[in-house]
Amino acid sequence: MAFHFGKNWRAYIAQTDVTKAAQTSAEFLERFLGADVRGKTFVDAGSGSGLHSLAALTLGAERVVSFDYDKDSVACTNAVRNKSAYTARWQVMHGSLLDQGFMKGLGAFDIVYSWGVLHHTGDMWQALENLCGLAKPGGLVWVAIYNKVEGTFGSSWWKKVKHTYNVSPRPVQFFMEWLYISMHFSLLLLHLKNPFRVMREYRAKRGMSWKTDLIDWLGGYPYEYASPAEIFSFFKKRGFTLENIQTTNYKGCNQFLFRASNV
Repeated sequence: MAFHFGKNWRAYIAQTDVTKAAQTSAEFLERFLGADVRGKTFVDAGSGSGLHSLAALTLGAERVVSFDYDKDSVACTNAVRNKSAYTARWQVMHGSLLDQGFMKGLGAFDIVYSWGVLHHTGDMWQALENLCGLAKPGGLVWVAIYNKVEGTFGSSWWKKVKHTYNVSPRPVQFFMEWLYISMHFSLLLLHLKNPFRVMREYRAKRGMSWKTDLIDWLGGYPYEYASPAEIFSFFKKRGFTLENIQTTNYKGCNQFLFRASNV
């Protein structure tokens, strides 16, 4: 049982100016990466919409490899690739982060990117292990992992909500989506924020749809999570050093940028 992210992304891409969205995604990459992508090799592990792969190419990446386990996501990434001016430098593949043979066959890259993917594989720690093997000596690994939150309505509760959504018939799923989006809308109003402005700014900052992302967050299953300390310890044991970090107190994603050892 798994949520089909690709169907959500295909619907989003069908009504989106891909070039403009990719430019916004490129700005998002530059803000956190802090490194020149030009002339570098880039792998997008769990490419989803394909927009961040396209963003890397607009920033001058020499070669980009995108792959996803979800066939609809692969189709979505291919559709974006075929509309781009970078088809010769962009390879799109179907494959799993948990398939060690597939992962080893990809080679090594200057920049390894996996945003909000590893915690949906069903075996996050093995996926992380396989991902580390894609980094060249001195290469960068950028991951975004759901934060571990304790308490009554913490991460374990959220996992049950996601499971319920995925095993429910479509009418129940639709109701849960409506309830979840309405709750976020109401919370923004309670904090005296204009929900429509938040939606516009979200698209401007991320190149992604606020509504699409909310449904992804509600339905995203399998679902795992980790504390910043757990992620830091994992990478430190494998010789990586922390270059950048952005954390949250909520159940959203903590972002980490690690550099592989030069040895």
